[in-house]
Amino acid sequence: MRVLEDAAFRQGFQPIRLFALLLPVHELEVRATTRTGRPYGLIDKFIERTIAEAGVATVPEIAGFLRLDQVLVDRAVRVLRGIGHLRAHSDALELTALARESLRDDTCYEIRREDRRKLYFDAYRCEPLHRRHYGESTALLNRAEALAENAADNRFQLLTSLHQFRREALENLAHRDDREEFNLPHTVENPQDVRPEYVFLRIYVVRAMARGGHIRHLAYGADTGGEFDEGLSDLCTGTPDIAMALQQSTSPVVDQERRINRWLTNQQLADRDPMRFPDGSWHVDLQTEDFEPIGTRKVSTVGSFIDLWSVVVRVWCEDADVRRRALLARTETWLLRLRYRPAEFPEMLRQLSAQLEFPDLDASRLRALVIEAGRDDLAEQIDRLAESGGTGT
Repeated sequence: MRVLEDAAFRQGFQPIRLFALLLPVHELEVRATTRTGRPYGLIDKFIERTIAEAGVATVPEIAGFLRLDQVLVDRAVRVLRGIGHLRAHSDALELTALARESLRDDTCYEIRREDRRKLYFDAYRCEPLHRRHYGESTALLNRAEALAENAADNRFQLLTSLHQFRREALENLAHRDDREEFNLPHTVENPQDVRPEYVFLRIYVVRAMARGGHIRHLAYGADTGGEFDEGLSDLCTGTPDIAMALQQSTSPVVDQERRINRWLTNQQLADRDPMRFPDGSWHVDLQTEDFEPIGTRKVSTVGSFIDLWSVVVRVWCEDADVRRRALLARTETWLLRLRYRPAEFPEMLRQLSAQLEFPDLDASRLRALVIEAGRDDLAEQIDRLAESGGTGT
């Protein structure tokens, strides 16, 4: 799976196990005022500048100063008072803070009194969820839906939390400089929670081993194309309740080996022996004849991971020719993906280099390899990527 490859070759950890979780989340319906901006009307702007810069502060004086009809000025002043830009002080008009900000930014700001939106906070630390989880593809489940999902697909483990929503979490978010990353634009002011409810977010979590022997849990959105989420990864790694739930669902080593051997038998590879490394990861070394066109395995599976529910196993082959063919297959897939994202080309090279053990792979070497294999079409795509800004040399 892509999340396992991301954990191994982009994040730099050794995958051991993949979990599918239903993560409890506080869904908060928020009521707030919203600031909007529009271009100034010409007369409106001159009226405000006259008050701010010339100290002229009554309708007759403003009309005389600007040489405009007093009825026209009076009508404009009423509008500006209605949107919160002017207020009366004795017989004079004065600018509000909103008007001064508007003049400073050359944008006529208005306050809309009612904005309703939903915000999501994890149900353990009350930290806000990243805006990637607010897309149309993300479907958060209520408790009944989560229980039904768990019953229909028991791979999705339902987590629970006894932590109540902390009221200060919303206030803390409102004061963050990066609040827009968590679906709270700076134009939304004075957010007030209406009611918090529990919902559940589908995520994948990769248990992985870091250098030094530390366990790390890497979280990926199941509804966001498996996109890595650093905040939820920190949550899953640092929350004892989650770590305990994941540990309880971990199979003994003997059961892991039994499941891998069963898979090998089903793949007509019963004579291949899995190996378990000291970090807890599993590896199976296949032979040249196991891959197409002689065998049944697709060459693109070399260097990838197989998720067997209770254990993850990496498929490998020492044969350099098999790995060159695997490099070609993966390059073709990557180039299709990067057609409109040339900036990710260097990352592609780095990942392929690590995944298939081609040290220091760069665009020039990759181009030479694809030409050697007779794939001039791939060489042309590599050239176009380099020309459009995806340098990898």
